[in-house]
Amino acid sequence: MNNLNQYLNWLTITASGLCATLLLVTGAQAADSITTTPRSVTATVSQFSPNPLIAVRKKQPRQKKVKKKANKTETRASSSPQLELTQTPPPPITSPDPIVPPEAPKVETPAPNQFSLNTKLEGQVIFGATGTFTGDFERNPAFGHRTRLELITDINGGTLTTRLQAVGLGLSNQNVTAGTTGTTTNEGNLSWTDGTTTSSIGIDTLKYEFALTSQTQVVIAANAGAADDFTDTINPYFDGDGASGSISAFGNRPSIYYTVSGVGVGVRHKLSDTTELSLGYLANDGQTPAAGSGLFGGGYGAIAQLTFQTGENSKVGVTYARTLNSAFGTGSNNAENLSGLSNNFGLQGSFQLNPQLALGGWVGYTQNQSAAGVDRQIWNWALTAAAPDLGGKGNLAGFLVGQEPRVTFASDGSSDTKAGLHIEGFYQFKVSDSLIITPGIIYLTAPNQDANSSGAVIGAVRTTFTF
Repeated sequence: MNNLNQYLNWLTITASGLCATLLLVTGAQAADSITTTPRSVTATVSQFSPNPLIAVRKKQPRQKKVKKKANKTETRASSSPQLELTQTPPPPITSPDPIVPPEAPKVETPAPNQFSLNTKLEGQVIFGATGTFTGDFERNPAFGHRTRLELITDINGGTLTTRLQAVGLGLSNQNVTAGTTGTTTNEGNLSWTDGTTTSSIGIDTLKYEFALTSQTQVVIAANAGAADDFTDTINPYFDGDGASGSISAFGNRPSIYYTVSGVGVGVRHKLSDTTELSLGYLANDGQTPAAGSGLFGGGYGAIAQLTFQTGENSKVGVTYARTLNSAFGTGSNNAENLSGLSNNFGLQGSFQLNPQLALGGWVGYTQNQSAAGVDRQIWNWALTAAAPDLGGKGNLAGFLVGQEPRVTFASDGSSDTKAGLHIEGFYQFKVSDSLIITPGIIYLTAPNQDANSSGAVIGAVRTTFTF
């Protein structure tokens, strides 16, 4: 009977130990499943009490939510010294192999763009005040502007220039005083206005420039192209395209360059370190396909020039232009009307004598046969002097004396009656990199090259903002 009781006690102890062990292992695994990091669970049971399933619960005070620590290993001791049972720990729980998503189907990416666009905005605003003080013209002063916005876009190694322009300033020598012998003339026209007063904005220059080779530059003009887009005008201190330098159109550049304008193409090729060749063809109304217009059906200008570098900042240019129904934009009314075919020749030069003084000038000759069959000879010339940095860095003083285009001979006897002079002086004051102020004065000894016209004095103050 005693042996049977011992055997039953032994079975009870063994069953109780196994149950306790299973509970411990199950609780540890459940705790592990709550934590984010898998941990190994080791359960050791020794010296179990006779009845380990009955545990005394201690009353715990109410607490706020506290995360349970699942990584503690519990060890319980049995009160019985007769048996020590050790549970072999289960193998460590390892993370399953990561799930690898299926490979995404290959998608062909489009080829990269052949070019990238980079556009910058440049602007220029001119405020101008002008008036005629003497002569056979109305003396009312005027104040106006010329505003330009340029979008300069780099495309495939070339440059696309889109210029928006508005002009709001008339010509002070266009209003003839009643009761005088004076006549409207293009002489003394200002360099930054074409006489428009409406301030209507529109596309002015539209051109694309690119390098054909390292020595060759190509310019394609789709609107308002000009010879100076691809030809050196060899008048560096006076030619500021109206924004700087001379205050008159005549002083801005030699008159031969004004005869070539419109739409077309120009090429600038460097023959050597000291020699450059410029070639170009521009049609006056090339964008219009109507009869008498178009690229080859209407007026045009074709120009060729050889430019020679004669020294540091010194150049000489020899120019030829063949034109049909063209115009100078300067000079007497007789000279301005270049209807018919014209052969234009020019010789111009600029010589930097020292950093403070540069001398230059030009002479131009035109042989014209008008549409009416009248043969004419037209001359223009000028001498220039420029004093850079006079009175301060960036300042400029300029002086010019010359003769605007004048008809010296006409087969029908319509030549101009007097050789009038254009005398001009200006001083350009640099306030900052973005602001210059230029007062200037023009004296015409015989406006319109007419012996019956009294001399005229035209004054102007130009303020140029750039950004």
